Parts: sequence; structure tokens; C-alpha cells
Amino acid sequence: MQINTLFKYWTYRLFAPGVVLRRTYEAFRELLVHDSRCHEFMADLEALYYQGKREDLCRVALRYGQLSASVEGMVAALERMAPGSHVTLREYFRKFDFYSRLLLAPPALDFGPPFTLPLTDTRATNPALVGHKAANLSALSSARNLPVPAGFVITVNSFNYLLEYNDLRGSVTRLLEQLDPTDPQAVESASSQLCAMIRSAELPPAVGEAILAAVAETFAAQAGDVNLIARSSAVGEDGESSFAGQYASIADLSRDTLLGAYLEVLASKYFPEALAYRIHTGFGDEETPMAVLVMEMIDPVASGVVYTVRPDRKDERRLGIHTVRGRGEGLVGGRLVAEVIEVDRQSLTLCVPEAYGAGEDGIASGILDLPRASELARLALEIEAHFGAPQDIEWALTSEEIFLFLQSRPLATSPGGVATTPREPLAEETDCQVLLRGGNVAAPGHACGPLWLVDGDHPVEGAPQGAILVVTDTPPSLVQRLGRILGVLAESGSVAGHFATVCREFGVPLLCGIGRSVRDLPHGEVVTLLATEGKVCRGDVLPAAPSLPAYQSQAHLPYFQRLRRLLDGITPLALTDPRAANFTPEGCRTFHDIIRFCHEQAVRIMFSLGDRLGKPGRSRRRLITSLPFDIFIVDVGGGLRDGTADGATEIDHVASRPFLHLWRGLTHPDIHWHEQPAFDWKNFGETVLADGISSVDSPEFASYAVLGGDYVNLIMRFGYHFTLVDALCGEDEASNYCQFRFAGGGADLSGRQLRLAAIARVLQQAGFEVETRGDLLDARLPACPAARMEEPLVILGRLLGATRLMDMTLGNADEASRWSDDFLSAT
Repeated sequence: MQINTLFKYWTYRLFAPGVVLRRTYEAFRELLVHDSRCHEFMADLEALYYQGKREDLCRVALRYGQLSASVEGMVAALERMAPGSHVTLREYFRKFDFYSRLLLAPPALDFGPPFTLPLTDTRATNPALVGHKAANLSALSSARNLPVPAGFVITVNSFNYLLEYNDLRGSVTRLLEQLDPTDPQAVESASSQLCAMIRSAELPPAVGEAILAAVAETFAAQAGDVNLIARSSAVGEDGESSFAGQYASIADLSRDTLLGAYLEVLASKYFPEALAYRIHTGFGDEETPMAVLVMEMIDPVASGVVYTVRPDRKDERRLGIHTVRGRGEGLVGGRLVAEVIEVDRQSLTLCVPEAYGAGEDGIASGILDLPRASELARLALEIEAHFGAPQDIEWALTSEEIFLFLQSRPLATSPGGVATTPREPLAEETDCQVLLRGGNVAAPGHACGPLWLVDGDHPVEGAPQGAILVVTDTPPSLVQRLGRILGVLAESGSVAGHFATVCREFGVPLLCGIGRSVRDLPHGEVVTLLATEGKVCRGDVLPAAPSLPAYQSQAHLPYFQRLRRLLDGITPLALTDPRAANFTPEGCRTFHDIIRFCHEQAVRIMFSLGDRLGKPGRSRRRLITSLPFDIFIVDVGGGLRDGTADGATEIDHVASRPFLHLWRGLTHPDIHWHEQPAFDWKNFGETVLADGISSVDSPEFASYAVLGGDYVNLIMRFGYHFTLVDALCGEDEASNYCQFRFAGGGADLSGRQLRLAAIARVLQQAGFEVETRGDLLDARLPACPAARMEEPLVILGRLLGATRLMDMTLGNADEASRWSDDFLSAT
């Protein structure tokens, strides 16, 4: 606090105490505004975590910045209310803010060389520089001397430099900050703009020169033009999260077309499906910079995927080889059903296929003979041994009978074949009407919901929340729907496809390769998909059981892990007792503690202001009432009639119009204050509230009202809940408003929410706009003439009295509805 500010403050206290009162009141009003915003921002961040709402981390960081600014605003307002007090509070705010921002901060970015690296360079095994796909291939080539196509990688430094060179980072961040990933049109629009930025960007000359030099050096031994493929190798891709099929690979390139293809692969970082996957998983945009793997294009006689264990983990002894003739794009893209060979991991002998059906049209047979299958299995197990975990390996067989490895990543599996949904299936012997049986178990688990058969009349974008999707094939772009659908049935597609990998990662049951019979299922009918058992039953045949929220069932995802760490520094509350020794700035451990501390200290200041100015009782008066709670009043101008005595006052001396309307409701004949035996309000002791502490020994922690002639700010505290009414009821219709907040309660969350539902219905009938989040209700009456505000304020007063302990007594939604009907009928 600056010396001149302190001097001015003490000068006003000595010579113009009324100025101090007004300025303190103004700071108090500002603090209350920030306090309200803090709770809104905290509720929004908690909703992301507890309700599983997904947002880009840029938007999460923006939300956090708003919360931080409001907390700092409370600190600043408190400093103006009590200059020189609580001098360490701002340092604690800065400390907590620093650690939270560090958690959300993007990694340091490198814009300098190397812009390209050959796969044989030891630096190419660093995934932070070349992405996991390129790093894994480089490791196979250099550490295991396994055959991979000739190639090089364009590093993430080149991508970072391109954004910096074209000054794109700010534009990218602003688009991601505003992105609503639940709105398909918004995702498409943002994707279109982001991709256009990259495609139209100027390639830095140093990067372009490095790429062409790498082509010349890597393929110097080849006469004529070389056929190339540019493949994505983003950081995070093919790591713990697969990003399977979300980015672009562009084949059949020449030296002349490579640079344009490079920009297109970079742009695929912002394809709609890639945005959806990254946001759902929880990586930040700057945490997943794009490298590009440039390799010689192989024209194989056969290609496919090896899973070194079965994805459902039912039989750890078997390795699966999925094969198609020629190139493998149709297999991993979910358009083809592969030939499947299972090989014993120990003996390398052929097993009899069990779970993988023979399928229908388009399946090749006998592509790999046993010797070649055994050799491929042996090499795949060598790769698994190198990485120390089951692998998902893409391979190609050349006309020279050489196996080349195109990529290797951790295999997404469902441990032990256990259902991915929290409800267990029916016992095998239990009868149910089977609508369909068969297909290949690409992602095990169980789900129940209405069928959505995708066709011309029912586009995939129209699938309702909680649907079971029925599709022809399984392109990777379907990942955009995984936040809405519970399961997938596919006419074709493969266990080895990219979409199947993503379904296993996200716990979405998937049966693929079913054939045309899947089209006979009744559109819109509720069914149970038992993917683990390979069947679909009519109706809901899963036993009722509480479902796990996303923050528990998907706790392994970076999104929830980061949000949990962020909230740990924001929402826990340690400062619950203002009289405790630790109720100090030094006792604060989270933003919530700072919010509580600022609020409580501000209340103390407001209600001791008259005494601190040297005129006890002049500013704070106790309202004399027979109601079983204390209300203290501070008049900031026109709230009390002239000549009102100091110390205590009666309702007849109150002149504040909005407060008198509330008082009519509080004292309504239907409110029986003394017929509530559960609590003795005046002798209740200490009760922890949403925003304060009620104590019989501390009048500053009783209910209070700041009054003007046309203004009221009333905070009432009843046991475990509190309410706030802030209303302006003057001549200027455009400036009039009434805001109401209701929070907390002594019952469990369901009881508190039932009470909020009843209150919300009453308020909506009275003309309020209402929003509820958890056990918090906010309502606002828009601008209207003062005369029209009278009835809503009276209703608010009645609600304050009528809803005490109601959370303890309501048993279900019907009771809450009846209560609100009875209340409204008595209005």
C-alpha cells in the first residue's frame, strides 16, 4: 500500500468520516461483485470436471484467468476497505496463482534447427523433437536393426517456426478459446479457419531448404524421382494416446509436391476429428506440435496390423495378424475386413481362430502362409520386447518377401475383457430377446440406448445423446461422435482399424464386420449392446446400477488429471471458522480460502465501520424483531428515516423500499418461524456455510443488510445455507434489477437439489431468470418499473422463510413439485 494512500485514508477518517463510509461501501460492493463472479467461475471449472464437460485447454486457461482476476479484485477491494491490513494476502494470492498458471502453461517451444533429421540420427529417437511415430521407427531401425522404409523426419521445430514466422499463435489461441466442442458446426467452422491459416502460411525459407536437402540426401542412391509418403508424427501421437487415424497421411508424392503436402499434413492437426480427439483426451494445442515423417512409398503385395496380444486380453497366449492384399489404408480406415491369423506367442504356430468371424464379401484368404506368419510374429514379439509393452504394429510385405515396419505404438486394450461400462451384464443363462448375434469384438463392453441407423434420412450428425450408432464402416472421423454415443455397430470395419483403437481407448463398445444383417435392426428402438458377448438384445437388459461419472471412469485421461490438480489449488476450503487462530492470510491454502477470508473480513469491516470511525452505533444498527435471527443494518444513505436512534432500530424506522418488500414476505402470516424444532437459530452455535460463519457470539456474522432508499444488499444465514438478495428499486427503470443467490444446506446433495428445483419453479413463475449448478441457485429479475418489483420481492421474502430445512424433508421430485404448487396457490 502506497504511503499517500494511507495518508489520504487516515485524513478522511479524522476529518471526513462520511467519505470513508461511502468509499468503504463502494469497495464492499465491488468486493461482492467479485465474490459472486468467483463462485460462478469456480462452479464452471467444477462443472468441467464433475460433469465431464470437455473444453480446449486454451478455454480452460481463459476461465482460470477470469477466476484469478476476480480473486485479485477481491484482494484489491479488501485493501481499499482496510489499507495497511492483511499485507501478506496479496503474496499468497500470487503464490497460488503462479502454481496454477504453471500447471496450465504450454511447454517451452523451440523454433531453431534441426528442421529435419534422418531416421538414422540418434536425435530422431526423441519424441519431443520428432513425435512418437518417428521416434519409435527410428528406435526400431537403430536399436534393433529392424527393416523400416528409408526416410527422414521434419521436426516439430519446423512447425513451431512456421507458426512464429507467420505470427499465427495468437490467432490459433483465440479460436480455441472460443471453441465449444459439443457444437459440431462450431467445430467445423473453427477447423476450417485453422486449416486455412496453415495451408496459406508461408513456409520459412530455411525450413523449405532443409526439407529439399533432406530428400536429396536420403534418396541420393535412387535414380529418377522417388515416390514418397508424408505421414503425421505429432507429439503425443502413437504414445500413451494413439490419435489413431486423426491426422493426415498423403501418399504418392514427388519432390515437387512434397512441400505442399507438408503444409496439408500440418493442417490436419486441426481437422475436426483431430480437434475432438485432442480435446477429449486433454492435451493442449501447444503440447502436440506436429512433426512429419517423409518415407519412401511402398507398393506391397500385402500389408496389415499385428496386435501382439488380443485387444480384449481374453487370451494372453495369442498374437493376432490382420492382413489385406496391397496397401493397408482400407484396413486401418475401417472400410475392409481383414484376414485374421492367430499365432501362439510361445510356439509361433497357428491357432484356430475363435473370436474373429469369417466375415462376408471382400475378405481375402490365404494371404500369408504359415512360415511368413511365424516370421512376422517373431519380429513383432521382438518389437514388443524392445518397448516393454503390447504393441499395435503396422507392416508391409514387399515383392522381395521382406517385411517392413511402418509404425509401432502401445496397444489400446481392455484389461481382462471386463466391461468398459460400470454395469455388469446379465448372467449367460438369463433369457433376453436377441436381435443380432455375431460380428467381431473390436472394443468390448456393454451399453444401452436407442439405435441410430445412419443413412440419408438419419445423418450421423443427428445421433442423439446416448445412442447406439449403426454404420456401414468405421472411418476415423467418427471419433467426433464419441462424446455423444454409447456404442457402435458396424456392417464392415476391422478390429485393427483406427476407429477401433480409439473406441478401446475411450471405453466405447464396438462390434464390427457384422454384415448386412445389422441394417435389419429397428431404428430408434432401445437395445442393449453386449459387445463382449457379440450380441444385441431388445430393451434394457442390464441390471440397474449407479453409473460412474466420467472423472472416475476416465480418470486416466490427461484432461481429468490436469483439472483435478487445478481444482486442488482452487476449491478446497480450510478456513471455516473466522475466530480460529489460522483464519489469517498465512492460513490460506487455496483460492477458495482467499475468497472466504476476503468476504469475512469485508463483512467485519462493514459492520464495525461506525465503531472504527469513533462513533459507536452510528452506522451499524441491530433491527429489533421477534423473528428468530439477528439482522444488522448499515445505512449508506436514505435506508433509515431521519432521527433514527443509534444502536438499535425497529422496522418502522426503515425507509428502504426493497427491504420493506422483502420484510413483508419474511413476516407473511403463512411463515411460522417458531414451529421449526430442528434448529434453535439464535443458539445454534457454529455452522459452516457456503460463504460465511453464523455465530451467536459474533453479531458481524449474523444476517446483515446494507440499505439505501432504493437499494438493499441482504445476506441471510440460516444454519447450513445462506441467501443473498441484491436489489435496486428506483425511478430509473433501466437500472432496476434484483439478483438472488441461494446456496448450501444441511442435507445431502440430492435433498439440496430438490429444494433448489422447488425454489426455481416458484421464481420462474414470478418472472425471474433462474440458473442452477450443483447446490447453487442464481436468479435475476431483469429491468422493470419499481412498482412491478414489489410482488417478486415479497415472494422472495416468503421463500426465505418457507424453505428453511426443506432440504431435510423433501424425498423426491414429486414432493418438490407439490410444494411449489402449494406455495404458488397461496400467493
